[in-house]
Amino acid sequence: MNFFGKTLEILKRTWNNAVTNESTLNFNLDMFAYSSRDREQDHEKNKNRFKNALIENDKIALANLLYTLDIRNGKGERALFKSYFSALIEMNKDCAIQILPYIPELGRWDYIFEGIGTEIEENVYELIRAYLMMDIKNYNENKPVYLLAKWLPSIKTHNKKNYFAVKLAKKLNLTEKEYRKILSKLRDRLNIVEKHITNREYEKIDYISVPSKAMVKYKNLFFVKDEVRFKEFIEELKTSKKTKYDNLFMNDFAKMYLDNLRKIGVNYFYEKTIKEAYKNPISNLIKDLSLNELEDRQILLQRFRDEKNLINTMWKKQSKIEFDKNVLVVADTSGSMQGTPIETAISLAIYISQNNKSEEWRNKFVIFSSDCIEYSYNKNAEFTDIIDEIPLIVENTNIDTVFKKVLNDSIEKNLPQLDEVIIISDMEFDEVQDKKNMSNFKYWKSEFAKHNYELPKIIFWNVARNVESFPVTKLDYGTCLVSGYSKNILKSIIDIENFDPIDVMLKTLEEKKYFEMVRAIKENLNSREFEHVEEKW
Repeated sequence: MNFFGKTLEILKRTWNNAVTNESTLNFNLDMFAYSSRDREQDHEKNKNRFKNALIENDKIALANLLYTLDIRNGKGERALFKSYFSALIEMNKDCAIQILPYIPELGRWDYIFEGIGTEIEENVYELIRAYLMMDIKNYNENKPVYLLAKWLPSIKTHNKKNYFAVKLAKKLNLTEKEYRKILSKLRDRLNIVEKHITNREYEKIDYISVPSKAMVKYKNLFFVKDEVRFKEFIEELKTSKKTKYDNLFMNDFAKMYLDNLRKIGVNYFYEKTIKEAYKNPISNLIKDLSLNELEDRQILLQRFRDEKNLINTMWKKQSKIEFDKNVLVVADTSGSMQGTPIETAISLAIYISQNNKSEEWRNKFVIFSSDCIEYSYNKNAEFTDIIDEIPLIVENTNIDTVFKKVLNDSIEKNLPQLDEVIIISDMEFDEVQDKKNMSNFKYWKSEFAKHNYELPKIIFWNVARNVESFPVTKLDYGTCLVSGYSKNILKSIIDIENFDPIDVMLKTLEEKKYFEMVRAIKENLNSREFEHVEEKW
């Protein structure tokens, strides 16, 4: 913006001093493009983000709220939803009450407990009471029951939630004994895995029915306590035609494997590839050991191989989101990406490249840090084998190298025009070397134009922790901003025609029926207001 010959900079800088944007210039787009799975959240900042979006456009903000909550088709981010819902209670408690029934439908039953201790607490108890009565009726009639009983707190002496459980029983007009009895019967009907674990009844666990998150959480226990049956399940899973594990975040797969490597002492960030990193540790594990020690190590290494087998099988059992475009996927492996971001970026890059029908970029993607490397793998390679061979460069975030590669490949190799480039990153890019006061996107758009090439459509996929850094704004056509750790986000971007950041957000929220839900919520609110007016008259 120019004012009396002076430029007023309304931008910010990344950690690496690149010009970026503090906002997309649209509060709802800021909300849509922001994600964080950190346990430690800046709840006040999150609440303010939602409040600004709600004031700007309440319809879109509420749809964004449901999108953040949705564990199947949306982001499924509980911490963010908790902050946003808390802000909604403060600003419009009647609207928050109307959203309550959608919470277990899109998320989990325990998410409604966020309303405890607020102005809508009694409404939370009412909802629980209504569904619990339905469950009791369905139980007596031998019909399926809801998952409510699974998430209601148990009354146990040493349970941190014991106070809440006792209070809940009183609110439901139940004695503690009645409450325990009802939960026990309903959980038996649900065949909850945690109950079998507590009772050490592993033979009763139907592993094919174990929920995705529970499988990740308890797999080590299953290997130890029920090894034979669990290994049989893995082999059965391979031949099963049912898709599973779609509710897992993409980082869950990479994390399982990297955690598995740590167990055998592999420090994979100090070698060129993971495969090189675990050659020595495995040999070190077995040298100079007694027979008893050797036996223990052999068990450890066998468990390592068994877990690899499980992880690869789980990966293959996901549903496929296929597309036929000339799409290059780029994964940021820089230092700021360590942990959840890099786990997500690598897993997403593998998933997208495996499901890309384009000849040019199938089974191929680019990683970048201080430099960028094109990485290809055999189409029959296992998920963990692909990770093993990735050349990890954990340094700075030089996005310049990616754009240079795309432009040089276009000029020198005469490659077909890329349709899209998906950049999976925390968006903390290095500054542009030649134009330090220009954003990366604007600089490279101009560079492509100089060579009579069109910059491919850019999808900025944010997998950051707690970073509010937007590489483009709502005005930067030819781009879009998405965020989150689920592959389901891909569904909203594979068929984009009009690359307009706002349009992509609206299309995503419309396709997933969130606007339809918001309309129903608003209709209920209006009818209640009308009833209230009638009562006054």
